Amino acid sequence: MPTMANVHDDDVAASAQELIARRGRAARQEAAERVAEFERLARWPEHALAVRVLTAVENLLDQKPS
Repeated sequence: MPTMANVHDDDVAASAQELIARRGRAARQEAAERVAEFERLARWPEHALAVRVLTAVENLLDQKPS
């Protein structure tokens, strides 16, 4: 069974793209809230993955024209 550390970058990118498709520019805030929640709960594997998704969301949004 794969661990969260083994999640491939392509899967992270796909998750970020899906979140942006659903939430638009609000995806950045939603992803950041997820990071904060996992940090608050000290769920570090999930936190690390959420940070990767947030970074991917930010990178994708920064590439798109407003």
